[in-house]
Amino acid sequence: MRFPTGASVFVLALAASAGPARSAQAQEASAPSAVDAVTVTGRVRSLEQFTPTSSRLGLSSRETPATLDVISAETIATRGYATVEQAANSLPGVTSGGSPGDPASFSMRGFTGDQITVLHNGLYLGPSNMTNRPQNTFNLQSVEILKGPSSVLYGQGAIGGAVNVTNKAPSFGAPRYELQAGIGSFGSTSFGFGVGGGLSDNVGMRFDISRTASDGFVDDSASKALNATLSVLWRVSDKLDVQASIDYGEDEPTNYFGTPLVPAGFAKDPINNLLTSASGYVVDKAMRYKSYNVADSKIYDHQVWPQVLVRWKPIEGVTVQNLAYYFTAKRRWINAESYVFNTTTNLIDRDRFFVFHEQELYGDQGSVSVEKPVFGLNNKFLVGFDYSHLDFKRRRGFPDGDSVDPFNPSPGRFGAIVPRLSPTSWDDVAVFFEDALDLTRKLKLVVGGRYEVLDLDRKNYGPTGAFQAGSSFSRTYKPSTWRAGLVYNLNDYVTPYVSYTTGEDPVGSNIFIVNAGQNFSLSSSRQAEAGIKASLPGNRASITAAVFDIKRKNILTQVAVDTVSNVGAQTSKGLEVSGDVLLTPQWSVNANLAYTKAEYENFVDPNYGIDASGRRPPNVPDWIANAWTSVTQVGGLPLELGGGVRYVGAREGNTAGTLKLDKYALVDLYATYALTPTVSVTGRINNAFDKAYVGWADIFYPSEVMLGKPRSYDVSLNVKF
Repeated sequence: MRFPTGASVFVLALAASAGPARSAQAQEASAPSAVDAVTVTGRVRSLEQFTPTSSRLGLSSRETPATLDVISAETIATRGYATVEQAANSLPGVTSGGSPGDPASFSMRGFTGDQITVLHNGLYLGPSNMTNRPQNTFNLQSVEILKGPSSVLYGQGAIGGAVNVTNKAPSFGAPRYELQAGIGSFGSTSFGFGVGGGLSDNVGMRFDISRTASDGFVDDSASKALNATLSVLWRVSDKLDVQASIDYGEDEPTNYFGTPLVPAGFAKDPINNLLTSASGYVVDKAMRYKSYNVADSKIYDHQVWPQVLVRWKPIEGVTVQNLAYYFTAKRRWINAESYVFNTTTNLIDRDRFFVFHEQELYGDQGSVSVEKPVFGLNNKFLVGFDYSHLDFKRRRGFPDGDSVDPFNPSPGRFGAIVPRLSPTSWDDVAVFFEDALDLTRKLKLVVGGRYEVLDLDRKNYGPTGAFQAGSSFSRTYKPSTWRAGLVYNLNDYVTPYVSYTTGEDPVGSNIFIVNAGQNFSLSSSRQAEAGIKASLPGNRASITAAVFDIKRKNILTQVAVDTVSNVGAQTSKGLEVSGDVLLTPQWSVNANLAYTKAEYENFVDPNYGIDASGRRPPNVPDWIANAWTSVTQVGGLPLELGGGVRYVGAREGNTAGTLKLDKYALVDLYATYALTPTVSVTGRINNAFDKAYVGWADIFYPSEVMLGKPRSYDVSLNVKF
């Protein structure tokens, strides 16, 4: 691995991180998990547990004036979620979907794609549709979602929320091992191995490696992913901890980019209750499992990410910490992505697109926190800085396409590759603060602010290497954001809260590929939220509920490949409710419900010449609901039975409202039998009733839709010792 000039000294320097990376002290094996916050077997989530995604001050979920949803590694394993997207979908109001330009995209609170910040251990690596990959869950400690604007904490704040993926933490004591192996439908396989424990009295470690693979439910759409993580924690003294870690990943996601829509009169066997098209187009069952990509298509990602975290407590009540990091990734993308039915030839016209990425990002986050009374009132205060430098090289091209038979598509070859270079770089410096002040014994004021200076440089070169000044530009953005909230402990069990949060974004489309014609000023957003968090004595049940009102102004919305349109505003209002209850010591239930009313304001779609004002954004359902239940010790046996239902409401398939995606409900079932106290076998049925549904519609490719996975089975062996 090659560090940039001076970065090796930079990364090893003992500076300090503000980031929400978990404190070394909190990672002891004897300490409770920092993420045990969602119903797992025989347990209800705790509102008292610290979750770092929402604050750097160590506030519990109950103390945080925001909606914070967490799913732990134990729950992920119990329910059999193989990817981060599956785990996140189980949380209130979240949907996800892969698409040609965005392999792992999220939608929540009416906002989608790059309007959702995706983090790894609290670090922002770039726009989600460029950097986010379908990731295995075995290596993870949790998936955490902070709803609403996140700029105050993470910068470049997306309005919908922040998805934070956290690794399993180092531990001390005797080594503990985990092994998971599974097989399933469509040639799927999975394997995971992990070990954590003390290397000495003051050195702990954690190592995890996992691999998943599948042939895919569509012809010639195989995928595989490998993730490895290593973390070592050194307790230098009672006051100083140093943690070094490295993440490695490589993947080849599925090359399935959608099933083309065809006229109803042409289709052999139209699939009903799937979608409605203004032009009368449908999905033909005879084409459901066909691949329309080329034989030599390629999607590949390779990334390495070392980090050094230092935490120092010079005196009681004062903590200094620093996270220095370096991230490098290379990606290749060679595909036929767009499949359009030609009414003249009755063939499927295919395009060609390739893009290669070389990304290097290094940075440092530092902070000082003080926990001391102010005028006799309990107070926690933190101030810090955040610096990152990015070099991103993008080479791309659009060779000529071809046409294939809809029912017997010949794979063919991609063709010649003649790339043109488009490099982007930034230097991003920010200062921020957070404060939590107990105004009274029951009332807490939580505030924060961030000021940022982002120097962005974007260049474009033609196929011959000639510099294209017209689409290149440089600009400095200076966003400033803040949030404030009040939390009131009505009693030991009921806590209402209110909050107001702002966000600003440098540009409305992907910052890695923005051109001079998209060089708009900052977009701005704000969210008002009110909610309540409650639990029963003995932690037998918990419930959270929130209402929100979001408005985002002066934004760019991508309406086609390399095409954006200015939108006056986008608004979203809604309700989210989540509850867990332990009905008996063996029977637990978890359920959540979300309603969202989202719409554009002052927006004319240039693709259709239609005024889209008042229309719902694509891929945003009105209602989303999840319910899950599990029963242990069934019939007095070491047997656990469980299952879940997921409901997703109707959605728009494009900005013009000419494609509508039908609602759907999926049922998953599982059974786990403990062969010994340390060995268990789990069998699962996903989409038990084999529901055909559209999981996602990419507005860049309006002639096709992403179909959901049909019924599948898997069985896994799990060992812990």
